[in-house]
Amino acid sequence: MDVRQLRYFIALAETLHFGRAAQRLHITQPPLSRQIAALEGSLGTPLFVRNSRSVALTPAGEDFYRHATRLLSELDLAVRSAQATARGEQGELRIGFTMYAAWNVLPGLLKRYAERYPEVRPTLRETLPRDLQQALNAGEIDLGIAFPTPVAAPLDYRPLFREPLCAVLPASHPLAENACIDAGALAGERFVTFPRSTAPTLHAAVTACCEQAGFEPNIHLETHLQQTIVNLVAAGFGIALVPDSMRRLQLPDAVFRSLTHSPLIEQGLFWNAHNANPCLDELLECIEPPTMPGD
Repeated sequence: MDVRQLRYFIALAETLHFGRAAQRLHITQPPLSRQIAALEGSLGTPLFVRNSRSVALTPAGEDFYRHATRLLSELDLAVRSAQATARGEQGELRIGFTMYAAWNVLPGLLKRYAERYPEVRPTLRETLPRDLQQALNAGEIDLGIAFPTPVAAPLDYRPLFREPLCAVLPASHPLAENACIDAGALAGERFVTFPRSTAPTLHAAVTACCEQAGFEPNIHLETHLQQTIVNLVAAGFGIALVPDSMRRLQLPDAVFRSLTHSPLIEQGLFWNAHNANPCLDELLECIEPPTMPGD
């Protein structure tokens, strides 16, 4: 028994006429008759009652028809599903991202991708920037979103988004009255920041911003997550320089102020060129040119 015999049987069961069934199948009647006879032989029972005037299903044929149509429907679905998976139109895409990415590039990228490929299921893994490359090399994720860092083959990187730093201050701070401040006005303030090892690129940008203003930041507290930094500033433990998109946090006891001069902070995608997941290629096609806030 093979799939062709099932298709021939269904055509004959639905037309109950060898000529019309052969016409539907684009074959002649003799091979259709041979295949139906071979199918009946393999089953050990007649499926049709034939005479010179009509063709009818036997009780066994009626039962076999119900199962055969369901079986072929499942087979056709399996074929279409495998082809869609091979094209990256369905499946799973594992994305690693930093908390910072959740405030800017991640939501928009996921939305564009879901609109184009609604049958792909993204799985998200929030992590620190320093851990993304290891996860990519280990095959634990298909894609990483983080600050740019030097990569070696087979890892690759593509920029997505750029924005300046801004200052976050306690709401009671004297500089909170200004819409825009010079970084030099923060000299002598106690800084809440993060260790260099957590996000080297962002750490370098914060340090450079202070040094260009003529001072080294006075580090009072260090923690890993930007959201935690903003909460500590709101509690009065110091001030901080954070990426501009952190303004969306909107805590009542913290204010965000633009800087007159700031380096640009970049976010981008990392992936392993040896990754064979077809969903990854389709997501890379959704990438738009790097943007600035307000673009």
